[in-house]
This record gives sequence, structure tokens and C-alpha cells, in this order.
Amino acid sequence: MTMYHVIWEIDLDAESPKEAAEMALEIHRSPDSIATVFNVCDEDGNLTQVDLNEEE
Repeated sequence: MTMYHVIWEIDLDAESPKEAAEMALEIHRSPDSIATVFNVCDEDGNLTQVDLNEEE
């Protein structure tokens, strides 16, 4: 099995780092969220962008 580093990024205005993290979590967990694009890096450093809303 391969180890992957998965990155999801968002820019938010918030009063504190904790509030920003809470806001990001709420957005990511929302059923209506369009936060479906991830940058995935494998053990060799190869980076792939994955859009889970994109049809294969």
C-alpha cells in the first residue's frame, strides 16, 4: 500500500486560527460543498490533482 499526502486548501477570513479551521471543516463536511479538488502527493513526490466531481 502506498502512503499519500492529501492537501485541500481554502482561504478564509476569521478571528483566529481555530475559527478558520472550524469554518473550513464545516464547509468541507457540507453536503452542498464543492470542495472536491485535492492535491495528492505520493511517496516519490509525484503530485496529482484529483477532482472528485469530475467524471472519469
